[in-house]
Amino acid sequence: MTYQELYQGLMAGIHNMSWAEALAVIFAIASVLFARANNIWVYPAGIAGILLSIYIFIGAEYKLYPDAALNLYYLVMSVYGWYFWLKKPPGKDTLQKSEKKEETPITWCNKREYFTAAVIFIVLWGILFWWLDTYKINNVPVMDSFTSAMAATGMWLLAKRKVENWIALLIADGVDIAVFFVKKLILFCGLNIFYVIIAILGYIAWKKLYQERMKNSNRKI
Repeated sequence: MTYQELYQGLMAGIHNMSWAEALAVIFAIASVLFARANNIWVYPAGIAGILLSIYIFIGAEYKLYPDAALNLYYLVMSVYGWYFWLKKPPGKDTLQKSEKKEETPITWCNKREYFTAAVIFIVLWGILFWWLDTYKINNVPVMDSFTSAMAATGMWLLAKRKVENWIALLIADGVDIAVFFVKKLILFCGLNIFYVIIAILGYIAWKKLYQERMKNSNRKI
């Protein structure tokens, strides 16, 4: 595929977008930008994008019912994540009364959470692969089920405000670049390149926020 074909595919994708697709892309971009900034608006923006995506996937033009079902999972995790982010962490509050009340902080996974994330990924990958392959829903069931399961695991990690959610997003979107390139869906290929960049920046930003919080906590002990 030449650069000219890439450009033409990108322009064609933008030109053929419906209003719902355009809004879904805008909300999706806004959501990952809010996530990078550790801003709770990641969830209102994400939920709006998810609802629009479900509307698109179940429409007569696409009928992508597996994608719609996966977005229902994203919707549930977004509602859960929104609640969890607002929830005050248990234990003694290390902040002074004059400071802003701390919400659920950014942390790294412990061994139990790594195990849970691995179980979520393996189970979802197996179920999605069986579904896509058995009913011949698409021609790349292994890669599609892999990226979907990884993204779903990332949603759980994001809800828990874990730094590792960016690693899951980076893997899922990195593989999706190749998947969409093979399918010649250049617009989605370009969008996932953007997501990969944001995932790298988000990982760096959240790691820094975690280190700063730990330094501040140590000073108050």
